Amino acid sequence: MAECLKNKQDLRVFNIDYNAIGVLGATKLAEQLKNNYGLSKFYCDDNNIGGEGCEKLSECMEMMDSLKKLCLENNKIEDRGAIALSKALEENDTLLSLHLDNNNIGRNGAFALGAMIANKYKLSKLNLNNNPITDEGFTKIAKGIQDIETLRIITLANTLISNQSMTALSKALSNKRFLTKLVLDNCKIGS
Repeated sequence: MAECLKNKQDLRVFNIDYNAIGVLGATKLAEQLKNNYGLSKFYCDDNNIGGEGCEKLSECMEMMDSLKKLCLENNKIEDRGAIALSKALEENDTLLSLHLDNNNIGRNGAFALGAMIANKYKLSKLNLNNNPITDEGFTKIAKGIQDIETLRIITLANTLISNQSMTALSKALSNKRFLTKLVLDNCKIGS
């Protein structure tokens, strides 16, 4: 499959959800997509790519300066993948939507994502559901989103955040006049 993508520089949307490509498939896919600078939407959910596969895909994403939507849900990328992805997307100024739910991203991955997100002034959707980012990690995410006025949807369900994080969240949401959806299901917020 990856071979047929070779030299497809006009490809704008690529969806390979639910194909169990694993690390090897992610590696081959990254090799073929490395010259595609115009890809704007990339969907790669439920493919079991893990941290190593995410590192490989991240290498080709560094050159995708038109990437607007990235979905890597349910891939077990963990901190390793989140850190690689954060480095790869540092210079991207077109990202509008980031979906990384259910990837076992912890504190260190959240730190990297928070730093990367801080300069994504066009970001409108952030989905980090079902990742054990913890209060410390969430505080870094909150700092990252604090100056992004365009955020409309933030989903952080089941992320091991607690009441301890609510001050950071409150501060981060203070200028979100376009916020239409905030999901905090199954967090340990308390009263």
